[in-house]
Amino acid sequence: MPFLANLRFILLLLPLGSAVAARAQDGGTPQPADEAAQEEPRRKQVGPQHGRETDPNASASARPDDDEALQRALQLADDTQFKERRSRDLKLQVDVATTGSQGRSTQRLSLDARWDGRLSPEWRAVVANRVDWNLSHALQSGRAVNLLKEAYVSHEFDQRTMLDAGRINTRYGVALGYNPTDFLGAGTVRSVVSPDPDSLRQNRLGNAMVRAQKIWSRASVTAIWSPKLADRPSQSGGSLDWGASNPRQRFLLAGSYRFAENLNPQWLLLQEQGRSPQLGFNVSRVVSDSTIAYLEWAGGRQQNAWQQWQAPGSPAGTVAWRNRFATGLTWTGNNKLSVTLEGQYDGAAPDTAEWKALRSGPAYRAYLSQNAYSGNLATRRAALVYIRWQDAFVTHLDLTAMRSSDLIDHSALNWMEARYHAGPVDLALQWQRITGASNTRYGANPTRQTWQFVLSYYS
Repeated sequence: MPFLANLRFILLLLPLGSAVAARAQDGGTPQPADEAAQEEPRRKQVGPQHGRETDPNASASARPDDDEALQRALQLADDTQFKERRSRDLKLQVDVATTGSQGRSTQRLSLDARWDGRLSPEWRAVVANRVDWNLSHALQSGRAVNLLKEAYVSHEFDQRTMLDAGRINTRYGVALGYNPTDFLGAGTVRSVVSPDPDSLRQNRLGNAMVRAQKIWSRASVTAIWSPKLADRPSQSGGSLDWGASNPRQRFLLAGSYRFAENLNPQWLLLQEQGRSPQLGFNVSRVVSDSTIAYLEWAGGRQQNAWQQWQAPGSPAGTVAWRNRFATGLTWTGNNKLSVTLEGQYDGAAPDTAEWKALRSGPAYRAYLSQNAYSGNLATRRAALVYIRWQDAFVTHLDLTAMRSSDLIDHSALNWMEARYHAGPVDLALQWQRITGASNTRYGANPTRQTWQFVLSYYS
């Protein structure tokens, strides 16, 4: 089988990945890249998270019997803290993958690097870049896609006041699969390596912006100005693609207030060039010892943009108030099993009758292609089931299953992953299956079933 035969690609590139990662690390325990580690304000997570996890209680201490031993212990602790801080400035991830579907195979080599360091006590700089090199069958040809995810400087006037400038990936929204308040993230996905929602949010372009933040004991305010830098997205693999990240001038204001320990809602206001203001709201609440409920809503006057795809030259739809929301529950058991159920609604997307009319037109596939990773729903209603089990059956083995369903045409995307953490290396086997007729949201994809084997090295 071509898929199994091309596993030799993994073995051939193992020394390359190890050597590159080793040169980027001068000590400390290997850790994965965490693109959102320093994001302000932090997205409150209500769904399963990916990557390695460290135990905050996994520390050892000793109490010496004499002053000399105490001094040696303190000195050792100081040295250790310095090495850990320095090693975390640069984080590197190398992926080697082979994919098999319908008798054909492709390979992928990815290099993901993030540097987050202090320039001075008040100044900090962040640079995060990813390159996905996709190779065709038998390694005969390939195409590289570069993603400059983040590149910005940050100045801290004090512990509660910050100003950032550069390309920043802001990830707003408490929902897992559909984020209507993730206003600035629309259309910024350039390369898809996994349908997992967390992967799509992490591996995308940031926006050029100036961001100011103020934090109080119970509240916070963020103001963002993002200028227009280009008219349309670029198809060049090496492009910075300002047309995807900054196609219009935008102003965004976000604020939150903590009413109680487990109640900290967030409000957002977006003003885009040539468009009506949009409002947003995020809230999550612990409803029991094991269950979290969440709601994400956005609303404002906008067009039914899908109507322009019904026939060549068709105008956009009428401007009216449109609501979009995602709501769900996440249950977590004592055995590290978590289940998320999420309902999704987009009032600007076609309903059953409108979707039927659009599917019968000549621009149906062009509409799906344009909408695929825009952040919007292709049809009005959808649902997500997401299950993750950490340390399943054996320690360091994580199992993930996802089903994303279109409730209008009843097509679905099914995805499963088994991932084993072996020190600095992850071994993952992924399976994807599409169901639905050929003229449905997911069924339009001609590749019905896909297997992928991924080896990841973290440093």
